[in-house]
Amino acid sequence: MSKKTRRRFSQQYKSMAVAMHREKGYSKVDVARRLGIQRSMVERWERQLFPEAGEKANAQQEESKVADEKDREIQRLREENRKLLEEKEVLKKANGLLRQRAELKYRFIAAEEANHSIALMCRVLHASRSGYYDWARRERMDLARGLQVEAVKALHRAKRGRLGTRRMARELRKQGHMVGRHRARSLMQEAGVVCQQRRRFKATTDSRHAHAIAPNLLQRNFEVDAPNIAWVADITAIWTFSGWVYLAAVLDLYDRQIVGWSVAHHMRAELATDALQMAIERRRPAPGLLHHSDRGSQYASDAYRNALGAAGMVPSMSRKGDCWDNAVMERFFGTLKSEWTDARRYRTRQEAIDDVAQFIEWEYNAARGHTSLDDLTPIEKQLTAAA
Repeated sequence: MSKKTRRRFSQQYKSMAVAMHREKGYSKVDVARRLGIQRSMVERWERQLFPEAGEKANAQQEESKVADEKDREIQRLREENRKLLEEKEVLKKANGLLRQRAELKYRFIAAEEANHSIALMCRVLHASRSGYYDWARRERMDLARGLQVEAVKALHRAKRGRLGTRRMARELRKQGHMVGRHRARSLMQEAGVVCQQRRRFKATTDSRHAHAIAPNLLQRNFEVDAPNIAWVADITAIWTFSGWVYLAAVLDLYDRQIVGWSVAHHMRAELATDALQMAIERRRPAPGLLHHSDRGSQYASDAYRNALGAAGMVPSMSRKGDCWDNAVMERFFGTLKSEWTDARRYRTRQEAIDDVAQFIEWEYNAARGHTSLDDLTPIEKQLTAAA
């Protein structure tokens, strides 16, 4: 292995390097970097060429050291005096708390935390720092629980008393409260609220007709990977003091969005066709979409089948008397009633119609997260497909 050659520098080179610092104003670091040498070499050459500069620098360094020590001592005394004054101020504010129980001291410390250090106040008041932090943690937990209870009460009012423990937990998480179903149940008990139950039922399916019945092509395959692949449709009844009103709805299985709906005081075929036409105008689906419904006379009618044919849709119908073949739509109707309409007492049919429309477009499609959609709303799910 070859031996590393030690660099040698002429006296002229050394003078040039020192002159760059002393005459041209470059720092020793800049000179060393520019010439590719160590800073210590520039300093050593300067001491060799200008001995008096080294002696002067040493003297200045010693004077600076003495001055620094004096400054540090002055600073120490000032800091000590500041602490004494602050301790005096804390004692003055505490006004006799030294003999009081720990909780009163802790409350004072919490109130003054922005003005004085916790360590100083604990020392002056003879309070345990660890005890204070434990107390503060418990206070934060109590405050958080109190806020959660108030949030539960507000959600219970806003959702008309129709939130069970699962949906209550989900709505609380949306607001930033990290709670699970069991914590939600505990909070609901503390808030004194319970989920209201569903009420009266009216049959809406009349399969006693002579119209043709389509085969069950859906076969309960409720999961699809894109919008406008499969829709489901059904009709439900809602009670008012003026009589029943009927909702026909069309739901896209991909994003669970109600893409078409119609509400009226009758169950004639046009109720269902109006909902279908709204869905077609809103989504403009390509031919081949699978449309599933029950065997009701509205969906088996010539008018409805003609509308399906004109849109290029393939009809599918549930087996006789089997509501599970259309379970997703049944689930929507259950949600509508348990979370919205059953808590109301509609005086008129129009009042119910307006309220149902609000639920579908404002609450269900746009604001209500779905477990099956990873807590996305139907509209949010639709947007992910369009992205």
